[in-house]
Amino acid sequence: MASRQITKAMEMVSASKMRKSQGFALDGRPYALAALEMLGNVMMRAEYWPPILKSREVKRGVLVVITSDKGLAGAFNSGVLRKAEKWLREYQQEHPVDVVTIGKKARDYFLIRKANVIKEFFGFGDFIDPKDTRPLSDFLVSGYLKGQWDRVDIIYTNFRSTLKQDVVEASLFPVDLEKIRETIRGIVPDYGRFSQADTPDSDTRIQHSALRIPAYHYEYTFEPSPDAVFESLIPHLVEMQVFHMILESNASEHSARMVAMKNASENAGDIISELTLQYNKTRQAGITRELTEITAGREALEV
Repeated sequence: MASRQITKAMEMVSASKMRKSQGFALDGRPYALAALEMLGNVMMRAEYWPPILKSREVKRGVLVVITSDKGLAGAFNSGVLRKAEKWLREYQQEHPVDVVTIGKKARDYFLIRKANVIKEFFGFGDFIDPKDTRPLSDFLVSGYLKGQWDRVDIIYTNFRSTLKQDVVEASLFPVDLEKIRETIRGIVPDYGRFSQADTPDSDTRIQHSALRIPAYHYEYTFEPSPDAVFESLIPHLVEMQVFHMILESNASEHSARMVAMKNASENAGDIISELTLQYNKTRQAGITRELTEITAGREALEV
């Protein structure tokens, strides 16, 4: 009974955290849309593209793996870690690969296997702000611009619905506006409370920005210059993309834990029912035996 009460409480807490994580992601979507739209206009006027947008020969890569700090989340972490292992087996044959872990589960997994873990991040599990994930995005941007890596990939879990989450592999660098657009589009889940938050207008704005077509035609005045705006805006978009990936992973973690705890509560209920039935059968058998003994003793005395 106590175990079922605990798992039921954990299920309710996880459901609340899942909804809040999705709400935070949706609250940041208008900013992401405006930033992408502005970038589309800037790209029409900038005289050059910064290095962060340009592909180069891959001599070394880095894989960012996003898991949870805590367990009891079903197959949430194991799915991410399996995909990360598969990715590493494939690309380590082509070039050296570093690993950046998000969450204690990924850290412990790769340290045991003696992978080249160069950076660890914790504490992204519940409710976060962009400033909390900024050290991660700054670390990745700085390493790419310095030539420490020539490609940056990230593996995380994308929230589709309460019962469905997909493990996703995404390329973070070099920056691809189409991939950023897909990240923003994926903020809205397929089903559930927030599934209707997407609108045709917002989809149109994303497409216009990603295709570098301004959604409006009046002129901008850039201060100090389009190039300076470019240099500042791209890192912000990367920061937004990383932030939303972690939010998606958080929502998926809480959803997976909610489902796991729901199953555990149901299993505990089934066990309680079976034990109660067994107890009642045993008790009834004992009562029947005692009545039989009393009846037999009475009959013996009468004789």
